Amino acid sequence: MSQQVISYADLSIINSALRSISSDMSGVHSELGTLNFKQDQLESELVQLADSFADFVEADIKHKALQLAETRQGNLKQDLQIKFGYYAEVRRMATGILQGVDTGVISDETLKFTTEEVMIKAPGYWLAPALVSLAAWVRNDKNTTEKALNEALKRDDYKTTLFFMMVMRRLARNDTSLKWLERYFMHQNPHNLDREFIIILEAVTTGVFPPAARQLMMVNVKKWLDQLTQGDTFINAQKSQWVDFFEALGPLSDGKYTLLEKFSINWNSLENSLKEAKTHDILNTHFKSIISSSADFSKGVKIQLDEILSLLVTNFDDEELPLQEQVRFNQLIIQMDGDKAAAQAIMDAEKHIFEEHVDFLQLLTNASFNPELSGATKVTQALAVSISQPWILEAHDTFTAQSRNKIPEYVELSIDDFKTCAKDGSEENEILKKQEVFYSNVLETELKKLSYPYAGIIIGILICLLGIWAFSLHVIVGVLGSCIGGVIIWNSINNHKKAKNAIIENVEERKQKAKEVLRGCLAETVDYRKEHSDEDNNAEKVRQLLTSITPEDFSSVSKETVRNII
Repeated sequence: MSQQVISYADLSIINSALRSISSDMSGVHSELGTLNFKQDQLESELVQLADSFADFVEADIKHKALQLAETRQGNLKQDLQIKFGYYAEVRRMATGILQGVDTGVISDETLKFTTEEVMIKAPGYWLAPALVSLAAWVRNDKNTTEKALNEALKRDDYKTTLFFMMVMRRLARNDTSLKWLERYFMHQNPHNLDREFIIILEAVTTGVFPPAARQLMMVNVKKWLDQLTQGDTFINAQKSQWVDFFEALGPLSDGKYTLLEKFSINWNSLENSLKEAKTHDILNTHFKSIISSSADFSKGVKIQLDEILSLLVTNFDDEELPLQEQVRFNQLIIQMDGDKAAAQAIMDAEKHIFEEHVDFLQLLTNASFNPELSGATKVTQALAVSISQPWILEAHDTFTAQSRNKIPEYVELSIDDFKTCAKDGSEENEILKKQEVFYSNVLETELKKLSYPYAGIIIGILICLLGIWAFSLHVIVGVLGSCIGGVIIWNSINNHKKAKNAIIENVEERKQKAKEVLRGCLAETVDYRKEHSDEDNNAEKVRQLLTSITPEDFSSVSKETVRNII
């Protein structure tokens, strides 16, 4: 009786211990079988999280930059209004006075009062005494005319000279206008021109001056052009700026190739290359727009001169340039949806527009880049492009060659640690086979990491042997021992099999997903190469367009005038 009690007590302890061991061993085997995969998944998720966070940070930076630019834009315009608002008031009076004189509805006293008032409101501004001098000249007040004229010349000789040159031409005082023009050219240096010389170019373009004055301008302009193009220094500087201009003109990303953007290692190079290829179509549109510019020659000379005078007086004065430059930069940030780097690239290409003094070739380039900022019209832009055509063409050839040299030969992919490269997407079958081999090796490696449950089987066998030995003591003890040992052996083998199947299923799932991604990447590679090729082919269209540009083709300029300049 006591022997039976002891046997039951021993069986309970053994049974509990064996179950615990069996359970622990099963858990260990299961965990060992899936640990590496969980680690791989965790690393993959961390990479995705890092990429998502980086995208979020970039988007947040752009959003904040956009908001800041919008705020600064408003503040800068307010600063311009506060500091130079009175300039605008004086500017509005210039053509108004001339048109008032035409109609004869403004009395001499009103002219005198109005112009003298601006002298008080705009201290230091050249246009204020110029208007006083003009008003005094209209009413035959010689003494005031001379005093005000001397003051205007002292404040800004070049602009005052230009102003009265235009005014005298407008009032049909051609001999006086010619004398002002001669005085203007006496002080000019083609290496160091005022920004306002664009007004002279505007006058040449529209042909508003009589033959003697026009001939004088053309002789000087042609002499400067010959002088500056003799060496390579000035030409190379303009070519470099045009290349920078082309590079900055590329479009923003349209998010078309989502898989390549995510899985291509060299996506930045691919994106930049496509952006440069797309630039050719933008350039084609840009230069076609310039070529199609035309002036309305049905306008009278007075109207054309009023427009040119308006350009002169509304063009930024030197002290305004720093604020105007900041306004332009924030405007570009807004246009680029907060992308400061893209805005800075355009700003760098335009930076010479905001310089106070430039050489003649630089002046042509400024008018070609952005006529509004440089103080010219589309008509003058067409003339500037026609004169600059030789080095624009060379710059485009350089840009095209550089862009083509930077086209990535391969699309480099990294999908779930499988790294490969594709040239044009036609290698799909070959790459898929490589991917198949890759995952076969992954499966083999992971299965090797899964150890066979020798410990569990040995324990089970020992318990079975113990149960067999226990038959001599008690039949039930022997049967239970043998059964428990068998269960442990079965569980060990079964758990190993489950872990192995889990590994196989996990690798198979990874392989299928990776295969779908790979096929998608290769499909996008095909589309990318086709789009890139189509966009790159536009380079020849731009070249043909630039090659075909001759001054005589512009309806906006007099053939005789431009032929004499060129």
